[in-house]
Amino acid sequence: MNLLGDNEAWIPVRANDGAGAFRLLTYRDLLCEPGQHWQISLPRDDLELACLQLLVCMTQVIFLPDDDAVFRSRLAAPLPQADFDAGIAPFLDWFDLDHPTQPFMQTRGVKAAEITPIQKMLIGLPEGNNHAFFNEAGEVGHLGGSVAAIALFNQASNCPSFGGGFKGSLRGGAPITTLVFDRDLRRMVWRNVLTRPRVEKRQIDVSGPAQDRPTWVAPVIEKSTVHWNQIGLMRGLFWQPAHVELVKAAQSRACDVLGGEAAAGYSGFLKEKFNFTVEGVWPHPHGAMSMTLKKGALEQRFASFTTTAPPWTLLSEFVIPRGVNDKDAKEGSSPASPVSQFDETSIDERLNLLVGGYRTNQAAVLERRHELIGLAPGWGKEQRLSQLVNIGKDAKKALRGKLYFAVQGNKDKGLKGLGAAVHETAEKLFYARTESLIHQTFSSDATFTEWGEARRRYAQQIAEHCRAIFEELTDPYTLKPELIPVVAWSRRALNIDLKKLTEETA
Repeated sequence: MNLLGDNEAWIPVRANDGAGAFRLLTYRDLLCEPGQHWQISLPRDDLELACLQLLVCMTQVIFLPDDDAVFRSRLAAPLPQADFDAGIAPFLDWFDLDHPTQPFMQTRGVKAAEITPIQKMLIGLPEGNNHAFFNEAGEVGHLGGSVAAIALFNQASNCPSFGGGFKGSLRGGAPITTLVFDRDLRRMVWRNVLTRPRVEKRQIDVSGPAQDRPTWVAPVIEKSTVHWNQIGLMRGLFWQPAHVELVKAAQSRACDVLGGEAAAGYSGFLKEKFNFTVEGVWPHPHGAMSMTLKKGALEQRFASFTTTAPPWTLLSEFVIPRGVNDKDAKEGSSPASPVSQFDETSIDERLNLLVGGYRTNQAAVLERRHELIGLAPGWGKEQRLSQLVNIGKDAKKALRGKLYFAVQGNKDKGLKGLGAAVHETAEKLFYARTESLIHQTFSSDATFTEWGEARRRYAQQIAEHCRAIFEELTDPYTLKPELIPVVAWSRRALNIDLKKLTEETA
């Protein structure tokens, strides 16, 4: 299967009308077909995001817009078929999943003692000795070419490595991907394609296919050191850190995860350890990056989900650039490039963010996080979004902190502690009960047009949730007279913090 082929329909979609039938599109259909609005349709949210990211990366390297004028024309109308044919011609051999010598994102001749079941390619599903919960090992025994290509790309770009001795993605073990959402798939792909000057601004080489070749065409030399600035646009967006090779199924009668029978499919893959070193951080455009200045040296790291906190707590990093310097700010952040480009090329428009990633423990996936976050017009003004995020984070910190004191008590003050981890329960309840309020506030047009009143009301509602959670969790302990003092002290301290928070928004 060739992802660029005229007869290779592999992009799973439904018409964006609420009742559209499932269909597979060719890449040409997506970029050149007028009229119809599509949305990706796959059984898992992470695969849908990976499919979108794959399409964005393909379009980015094949049809790199020279400037904003070209970018806007691509958004406005389908690509002429003559332009499509000319664009894909140099890349045709690179996107063939079954190429005899250089298959897409694979290595021919991988030496492995055994075949790894194809289910292992679908991150988070159990295989081998992994713990099974809802899904069983061996549940997926076959993948068609469409999902196999998407899973290959996702494993290389967004997932932890296969384990010890295997390398992970250029952005780290489990990075967060941030893209701009649009209801029309064709427009959404172009929304996330950067213009040439913006790619060059990130110091990424855009010399083209003659010199910038992917790892399966120009392999990384074993035990070599690769400097980040030696990695071009094509090579970086399609970086394959592992030696893997798909194994075709002996029979294709089994249904793949899309439902329906595939003409040819894959039942497993071969993998082998391969050692090399990447020096520095390649500035991948699809993730927010945090920066820390330590002893005059700038450390950079892509954002990832390291706690149970929801994605809104990272919104400042996702959309608001913050610089670092030697005198004042020691920490900063840089949003994903499509978000920055949206800000630069739009005029006070609503921003809908697609945010996705995994929370992991080494190679084990603990959670999948994939959300659509809406930000009303005005989100970029005067750090207002950051203020809303900080109000929520500060309120949660006050609630957890004062309950932690209640749990521990204070022997010097004669305050006996509760002895139960109610502060941890409080944090979970806070996130669950404020989620709808926070998203509604961020997406409401009134938030940034009626800023003073909206901010004050938002802070008061957040504070009310904190007080209600505090009372709910501590009320049972007030039946014991010896615990009343620590509850009273903690309540008073919490009210002081919350009052200060709401006064600052007045």
